[in-house]
Amino acid sequence: MTKPPVVEESAWARWGRRAVTVPTYLCLGVLSLVLLPVMALIALAIDAVRRTGHLVTLRCALALALYFGCEAAGIVASAALWVIDAIGPSAAADRAMTWNLLLQRAWARALFAGATRLFSMRVEVTGAEAVRRGPLFLFSRHASTLDALLPAVFVTDPYALRLGHVMKRELLWDPCLDIVGQRTRNAFIRRGSGERDKEIVLLRQFAAAVGARDGVLLFPEGTRFSPAKRERALRYLEDTKQFARLARLQRLHHVLPPHRGGALALLEARPDVDVAFLAHVGFEGTASLNDIWNGMLIGRTIRLCFWRVPSTEIPQDTDGRVEWLDAQWARVDAWTADAESQSAEAA
Repeated sequence: MTKPPVVEESAWARWGRRAVTVPTYLCLGVLSLVLLPVMALIALAIDAVRRTGHLVTLRCALALALYFGCEAAGIVASAALWVIDAIGPSAAADRAMTWNLLLQRAWARALFAGATRLFSMRVEVTGAEAVRRGPLFLFSRHASTLDALLPAVFVTDPYALRLGHVMKRELLWDPCLDIVGQRTRNAFIRRGSGERDKEIVLLRQFAAAVGARDGVLLFPEGTRFSPAKRERALRYLEDTKQFARLARLQRLHHVLPPHRGGALALLEARPDVDVAFLAHVGFEGTASLNDIWNGMLIGRTIRLCFWRVPSTEIPQDTDGRVEWLDAQWARVDAWTADAESQSAEAA
């Protein structure tokens, strides 16, 4: 897979942003590690005052140190790879891509493994065989910031699938996602920019570059789920007179109606590629840092379920594809409802 365009921006915009984010995150990474003993003592004192149990503040302080430590380590490692690439032969471009993908996977794995241990979470996975080979498009549910790590940990890492991510442009303010993400296979989309056609062209180019060992990750909901966002999405379908979709999608209660634009762009560009789906539960109610601060993550069981639909079973016309996407998303919703019910009974 050749490296597709990931974002359109000037060099001034890119390096101006990095002039702010790189030194800031490096300083925060060093400070969080140097001051960790002091932070731990303060966190323990706060826990004693809060009396919430489970040492919530201490866990959050350690998680914060882990995040900034991983960011700083990622920046240093990416700089080292840049030097190696600069002095190496031009024919080593594919090797440089591989090293950056390995760094991306290691960063995601360290963050997720650290979070699961710090917050005493367990993980259960079913259907992993669905994502063992490419090419594929992976459409995932989106309920929390943390679930963005799931594909890198449970798809890219174990099966060495070169999974590119479709992400919002704001994530470029995370220097690791910015630097390594722009060296690899990721597309950064500006939501609500009024330039939808330009973004669709970018996604089609992204999909066209997918090879036998590659995949593209898309969150069809476009944002994290909440009941208020669900109501707004349904109201939009009504306002735009999409009554057939509204009738289908108003039955969804655990996921947002999927946006058709990104999914159709991928399917139209590569109708020969299978589509896998990722449904998951366990991150509900943890969409904000305040939720994590209140201990909502502690002791959670994260359940993941994958399934794959062969390209030959996906309709080739636009209306058929939209109806098919809605039906698959109804399956995501049904699985989520059932898994949440099982989790509640187990609790």
